[in-house]
Amino acid sequence: MLLVLAAASAVLAETDTVSLASPDGQLVLRLFIVSPKDSILVRLAYSVTFHGKLLMDTSLLGIAIHDQEVFLGETVGLISAKQESVDHYNSLIAQYIQNGSLGRRITIEARAYDDGVAFRYYIPRTSTVEDLQIEEELTDFHFAQDGPAYTAVLSDYQSAKGEYTRAKLGSIPRSSLLGLPVLVEQPGVGWVAITQAQLDNYPGMYVFHPEGNTMRTTLAPRADSQAMVMHGMTPAESPWRVLMVASEPRTLLDSDIVRNLNPASRIADTSWMKAPKELVTITDVAGLEEQFATLEKKGAAGVRLDLMNRVDQEQVGLYRRAAEAAAAHHLMIEFQKGPLDGIERTWPNVIPQEDAAFQRLLQGL
Repeated sequence: MLLVLAAASAVLAETDTVSLASPDGQLVLRLFIVSPKDSILVRLAYSVTFHGKLLMDTSLLGIAIHDQEVFLGETVGLISAKQESVDHYNSLIAQYIQNGSLGRRITIEARAYDDGVAFRYYIPRTSTVEDLQIEEELTDFHFAQDGPAYTAVLSDYQSAKGEYTRAKLGSIPRSSLLGLPVLVEQPGVGWVAITQAQLDNYPGMYVFHPEGNTMRTTLAPRADSQAMVMHGMTPAESPWRVLMVASEPRTLLDSDIVRNLNPASRIADTSWMKAPKELVTITDVAGLEEQFATLEKKGAAGVRLDLMNRVDQEQVGLYRRAAEAAAAHHLMIEFQKGPLDGIERTWPNVIPQEDAAFQRLLQGL
């Protein structure tokens, strides 16, 4: 009886629940408001089931904004939810408003594919959030059970990712900075790879293990302010937070979810594109547009941008501008150390990169 009452209390603690299923119905993402333990404030959260089994348990969402005590995602209530079926995915746009915050709002856009689910934050402009200064993103990935985790530990935000090692999720040190993707097995349920898609005017994501079965986001800080990760104006949106899901790990090799989460091609005429026989390496980004124009006149077919291994907001902006500028001068471009976020769908002149370490991991399982 006590167990039944406890379960009932947990259900009653959830409000404003909306659900989104994949086209094949096997993946279901739920968004809801919950009262977390040790907190008097309600929080925005999500969970995911796969083949009817719990994959991701209650996982909290939120964004910490500079000089605003209650972060976005706390004390919220659902004001609207709209669902739509689009080609090979289903989408949900859920809008929330904070109580007692002069109308601060936050929107979660979610998509469910047959090979995974993804969501992102959208922050509309309000009188209290115009100049947007984000200190940290508070996105949790709370697995339903402990299980084997395959991670690549980094020494800092600018170090290159090495090979993967295996450890129990619950035993990973809190101090470990983990590069994406992070792969976790949920025995008897499936495999999950945490990653990201469509980086644009926002820093790259890493994760760490704060406690139990939870992974939590941490973002690359800005070069000009270690206390801030993103500075811009609203309206603004985050990159997609992606959960690639499969029954067997090797199936993830065939997933196109990261690429599909990026917008369609911005290049109308792609007839000039072809694999270049050689690439001109560029290490100095000063006057990048002029360098591209000169190379176009010389008949160059492509360039390689070899920069520091950074994915802070400023560097991400550079990658996007470089892809667009290269396209304007009919140049293919390769990012030597760029983020793997599916940018090549929007800018098909970007030569796709492969995450060799992650591929070797999946092929060996």
